[in-house]
Amino acid sequence: MESSAGLSWLRGAAWTVFALDLVILGQMAYAVGTGAEGVPNAQAVLRGFTVMLASAIAGIAVVLIFSSWKRNLIGLWVSLICAAIPLLWVVGTILAPGE
Repeated sequence: MESSAGLSWLRGAAWTVFALDLVILGQMAYAVGTGAEGVPNAQAVLRGFTVMLASAIAGIAVVLIFSSWKRNLIGLWVSLICAAIPLLWVVGTILAPGE
């Protein structure tokens, strides 16, 4: 069994990554609200990605809340890994060479 400090660290990391996902979702919602310019169908694509990300974040939130409440180590790891995927997607987009 993990130590209480290790469990607290994992819970803190999972909630921090989840909060960063909420920032990404907020930025995407703002982009949908202000409108995408220049590219045909960009608004529809952006709206689709935003809804998909919101659904994923809602699922992660359920697992994270339950895992934090029950102090479930596996659930916290699953939440952390699943919440890291959108962050890795954004970092990959930022670091991608210019087109």
